[in-house]
Amino acid sequence: MGHDSVSRRNFLSLLGRVSALPLMQSPAQILIESIVMGATQTAHAEALGLNPRRFLHILHEAAPPRWMHDLFLTPYGGTVVANKSVGTRYSADGKSVTYSTVNRKGINVPHMWQFDVARSGGGIRPMDELLSNMLCIRGINVANPSHNGAQTAQSVPVGATKSMSALSGDSANAPIPAVASGINEFRYASTENRSAVNLQSSGNMLDTLLAPFVRKDLGSFASKRQMLGSALDAGVKALNMSAESLHGKSALVTNSLNAAKELMSQGFGDLDQIWDDLETKYQTLIRQSMLPATQLVGINDKELISDGSRYYTFNHTPVESGFDLRTIINNRTQCDFMASRFAMAEYVLTRNLSYSVSIATAPLNGLLVNDDPRFRMKFDEHQTGGMPSLISNVYFNMAYSACMLELIDRLKAAGIFSETVIVTGSEFGRSPHADGFGSEHGYLGGNSVIISGALQAAPMVLGNIYVDKKQDVDDSGTWGNGAPITELGAAITMGNWASTVATLLRVPSPVSASASLMVERSGVYSPIIELAKQIA
Repeated sequence: MGHDSVSRRNFLSLLGRVSALPLMQSPAQILIESIVMGATQTAHAEALGLNPRRFLHILHEAAPPRWMHDLFLTPYGGTVVANKSVGTRYSADGKSVTYSTVNRKGINVPHMWQFDVARSGGGIRPMDELLSNMLCIRGINVANPSHNGAQTAQSVPVGATKSMSALSGDSANAPIPAVASGINEFRYASTENRSAVNLQSSGNMLDTLLAPFVRKDLGSFASKRQMLGSALDAGVKALNMSAESLHGKSALVTNSLNAAKELMSQGFGDLDQIWDDLETKYQTLIRQSMLPATQLVGINDKELISDGSRYYTFNHTPVESGFDLRTIINNRTQCDFMASRFAMAEYVLTRNLSYSVSIATAPLNGLLVNDDPRFRMKFDEHQTGGMPSLISNVYFNMAYSACMLELIDRLKAAGIFSETVIVTGSEFGRSPHADGFGSEHGYLGGNSVIISGALQAAPMVLGNIYVDKKQDVDDSGTWGNGAPITELGAAITMGNWASTVATLLRVPSPVSASASLMVERSGVYSPIIELAKQIA
């Protein structure tokens, strides 16, 4: 921002003049500096009329298959050319998978959408509540077959001027530009000289994130408000006087600085207790949504006995003959880090600490395979047969859906669901082998799901796919391979995806050369392309 920014040197000089309290000797100085240096940049964004929505990116890292959950192959009708891996339920004899749908909220969705998942506080709820504000974009040409390359393209699409995480992070009036956890190729490419906080998933993430706001030797800021008040008032006053000469929109700078002051003075209570409660809530939802005793029609209501063939191989491991796949899920089955990452996202978004949060899910662990209770699911299913793939992914998505519904409930309770855009997906899809054993990186068939209270005409599915066209020599059938869109003259690209997300966030597209798939008129979002169809 050049002259529109308060320089680090000026900031530290001002800081030294306005206060000599112990606060300024703590790590708080580091984060206060970040907040204040972003204040004039936030004011500049507001002066340009930017009013971004919150951005939550949830990445299913390593690209698990999605056709049993949120990759809708026949949303508005049509046929599926069978593949031995592309299944949503088991056949009547329990010896193969088959693609089957149910109609929910006006579209055909995979079989599992008829199931219930756990509700926070007890009881169950329909999983199909997730469809109410959902846009699915399928058949995306990711253009990169490697995990790292495709994941980087989700962070910073080719030709982008900034990263997806910076779209709201650079423009929002929030004290922390962006927070991330668990995404290997996460990028925060800012045009405003801002940076993100990348958290480890172990331990109390809130304590790590907010450590600069809490003096362990003095207690929380909440307990020292009176002492801090005069220092913060003096700091804001001095910084405003300096900013007035540097920025024509000094009133906006004042608003940004006062927001930082409010955050500093409000305190954060007992972070250990808050973290334990949040993490336990999501852990309970995960476990309750994967109870082995709960009957799931078409999934665990019949024997699924392994014959020892490659069709039953799980993560390179042959499932021994006679083993019932239903016993894979047990009372110890859990999801690595999913509870902690959802807990962090809820706290940061509902407390307006940041408008940009990026997290990754992780596979199931504690599975029982060949009497080994330590077995772990692997998302990158190169050598996993169609039989164990279906049951493990159904249970994973039951747990994930329960967490997502709870998070949406909290966003609604905070009054910010319509001001939040949740973007989920993988690096790319999966192109399944014709024999039902394993799959490759489906880089011509990416799939992204967007959920937001701003999407009223939902559910909606965009993106054409081929009924049966090979990406690789070994694949076959209908799996999501992208087909041309009449209005675009080509398949959907990552640039189109990025521009669509930007439209919903109410910010300029980072890839101006690529058209958005949605347009806003009088607060209503409508597609500029045809609804999804299959191409022969």
